[in-house]
Amino acid sequence: MTHNQFSSGLESANLVVTSDPVHQAWSAIEKQKQINPNAESTLCNVTQESNLTIIAFGTPLGSLHEEGGLVSSSTLKADNFIDLELLFTKSNESFSINQAAIKLFRSNYDELNRKKTELIELSEISLIIITGQSVGGSAATLFTLWLLKGLDLLKTKRPLCITFGSPLVGDEHLRQCVSQFATWKSCFLHVASNQDPTPKLFLTRNTSGAYKPFGAFLLCSSSGCACSEDPDLILEQLVTTNSLSAQNQDPNIEFSYSQVLEDLKHKALCKSSSPSIERERDPLQASFVTQLLAIGVLTQPDTEMKNLIQRMKKHETELLIQKKKKNSGSDKKLNKMKTCLALFEWYEKESNFLNTGYYDMYKKQCNPSDINVSEYKKRLLNFWEDTVIEVENKPQMEGSPLEVRWLWAGTNYRRMIEPLHIAEFYKKSGARNYKNGGKRPKHFILLEQWLEKEIEGLAKRQMPASLNEDSCFWAHVEDAIILCNLLNNGESVTDAEKVTYKEELKKFEDYVCNAIDNYTVAPRVFLEKGTFMRWWKEYKGIVGSAYSSQLADYMNNRTYLKYK
Repeated sequence: MTHNQFSSGLESANLVVTSDPVHQAWSAIEKQKQINPNAESTLCNVTQESNLTIIAFGTPLGSLHEEGGLVSSSTLKADNFIDLELLFTKSNESFSINQAAIKLFRSNYDELNRKKTELIELSEISLIIITGQSVGGSAATLFTLWLLKGLDLLKTKRPLCITFGSPLVGDEHLRQCVSQFATWKSCFLHVASNQDPTPKLFLTRNTSGAYKPFGAFLLCSSSGCACSEDPDLILEQLVTTNSLSAQNQDPNIEFSYSQVLEDLKHKALCKSSSPSIERERDPLQASFVTQLLAIGVLTQPDTEMKNLIQRMKKHETELLIQKKKKNSGSDKKLNKMKTCLALFEWYEKESNFLNTGYYDMYKKQCNPSDINVSEYKKRLLNFWEDTVIEVENKPQMEGSPLEVRWLWAGTNYRRMIEPLHIAEFYKKSGARNYKNGGKRPKHFILLEQWLEKEIEGLAKRQMPASLNEDSCFWAHVEDAIILCNLLNNGESVTDAEKVTYKEELKKFEDYVCNAIDNYTVAPRVFLEKGTFMRWWKEYKGIVGSAYSSQLADYMNNRTYLKYK
């Protein structure tokens, strides 16, 4: 059975050209040219409108002159320029950047560093658009990469980098570095007209193919436009574009995108028909022909163009097959991991029978089944670490980036397995402050944050949870026990420290009361041989039997026996 396939490049392009950000970015570039025509006094200008901040980069005269070479990151490091080392990954420790872009970036470093600090402060309240044309667009791209590393994208709005007629900025290694960072690739949109020679400038001068695009590209012509994110197809379409006017135009004279953008917006809003093509039975091939006609790559499909279309079709089909195989394999792995998790449910029941709880049983490691549990824990940990990294590196939409069934599978895993990870952590001598001390694995943090986005606004629980909803509950208990031990060692603790420790313990009391009131803590935490009850006995000895508080009264009256 065959399935029809098609490419959505035309539909995506129409969405882009009718959106505000592209037109706002170009308007900011035109204003920048009026204020500072040659970008001599300042490389970039910042404009603010309510909750929108736009930083527009200019192009100094002659900045493209004989600057098509690539500079390696090792050369930059040897020259004491280490600001872009942030792009290094374990699997990719070197890359190369366009000489003109890095020269412009370095010569304006102090100004850019001030702008970066300002934008980081604004990022929590304002949408940031970074834009530029020609080599100014290349500088805008590097600046955005630099800025992204300084932002917490889980708390701030993602910046959007929109360039116009920008040359490619780096090689395949740079593209790989960017692709490995969460959400970064989706922050870049590059607009390139077939009438503008600058986007393919270094491709024609350097025929070695060293440059490689990243991000989304809006390729356009007088006939229409199309979007693509595939670096191989973008590169091939840029090289194949053969506009006579582009060949004859001086790349140092910037092409104006004003009329192009207005015409494309008009066509999209009026739903102008796409260029006519011969009847194609294959929907995927027809969509590629229509895209190539729209971006001005071909007027009639000759032999060379037909070969290009076949290569595009083959490439897209291979990607689709890979995706299907990957999805199928991922589903099988998820089901296998669910089976592993079922072992822990059995382990939990065994621990309840021993009146100790599975957290304490695992911590003591006195049971033969603990060995199997440790092995399965490692498998689950590796699986979910890899899964979260993979999801994190994809372009992100608002809300949770995981499908609902994957999110809840990850939530069950986190609530069941992280307590065991915490048990191992606190067995180490001097271990303390697991959650806020930078010791917590990142994939647990992300799974928790993604769930919070998904369940925001849901009604309060009416029955106790079967697993502690806060998977760090036991870390809080362990830290509270440590505070009690410090208070009991009175000779080495100052009066000021005693006050601080008691304040922290009072906060822990409030935390537990809130968990009980909201039914987010499991009944097993009150098992007599468990760590929580051990804390309570130590704490009661410190505050005294006459001490009264919401939690103290709850525990002294043994109300917890009715919690179920």
